[in-house]
Amino acid sequence: MPNFMSNGSDTSLTPYMLIAGPILLMGAFILWPAADYVGTRGSDSLAQEADTLMPLLIAASLGTMVMFGGLYLLNSEMMVNADGMNKQLLTVGSILIIASLVAFIMGMGSNVSVINAENTDIDAVDPVGTYETEADQKDSQQNYFDTGSTAWQMSPVTWGLAMIIIGFVAFSSQRPEGAMGFVLPSLMAVGTAFLAAPILNEPSFFNIIFPVVMIFHIIIGGLLLSGNLVVPGSE
Repeated sequence: MPNFMSNGSDTSLTPYMLIAGPILLMGAFILWPAADYVGTRGSDSLAQEADTLMPLLIAASLGTMVMFGGLYLLNSEMMVNADGMNKQLLTVGSILIIASLVAFIMGMGSNVSVINAENTDIDAVDPVGTYETEADQKDSQQNYFDTGSTAWQMSPVTWGLAMIIIGFVAFSSQRPEGAMGFVLPSLMAVGTAFLAAPILNEPSFFNIIFPVVMIFHIIIGGLLLSGNLVVPGSE
């Protein structure tokens, strides 16, 4: 374990973030009630569980920020050692990572709005901080839910493209040697499968590929932490 007190400036947060973030996010994803629902079924499922979902939302939000932070740091470390086209690709990759993070935060924010709306009073007389009718409340919840679904819809594409870029740059930067040499380049295959999720529009496929992506991030973080994997060009 690193000595944070005496050598904190030399400690890389990248592997820790790539391990901790996906664990939190995947745990919340597995337990999330609206993961497979759309339309009114989706918003209703959140409303029915409104009293117990905030801890999951906190875990999911924290996991999302930590995980994408780790991926951004990995991208940035590779950029330090890159030049020419590879550096330009990684610059685009950093934009795609930020776009994916923003989409996830917007999606989770919409779910927070659905839950808060469920806990807001209905009062036809008092116009301050209340809904006029139950129909007004339900319409607002549905709008919030649809907004979140829209934000999330293309996040596999931006996230997948970012993984493809990191994998391609890792492959083109140096000739892979041994099994560890193919770990980062494998992100090209994983990213391609992931960005196909909105095109295929199959919940069963997403329910398989999303955990695979999470596990792959954890594997990369674990290998970086153990020293079995190094950032290309940093040897």
